[in-house]
Amino acid sequence: MQENDQQALTAAVVKELGINPLVLWIHFVSLGGRAELTAVLKYLADAGPLSERDRDVLSSAANDLTLQPPGRARAPHSNED
Repeated sequence: MQENDQQALTAAVVKELGINPLVLWIHFVSLGGRAELTAVLKYLADAGPLSERDRDVLSSAANDLTLQPPGRARAPHSNED
């Protein structure tokens, strides 16, 4: 998946589901994410990049914080189409 597509889709999921960015970042760090809060906030606002690894960890964190009813959007990982 292209970096800009992953960013846009992840940000859309976070916004659609109303995930608190601070809660997301704390979970992201607990999963091994390395980016600072400000970098994650910039990424979600399409104002800065994250490494591929951190993008994937952030997607995992967002997905972990959702209750997944069938058909609900999920944040993509870099290796997904």
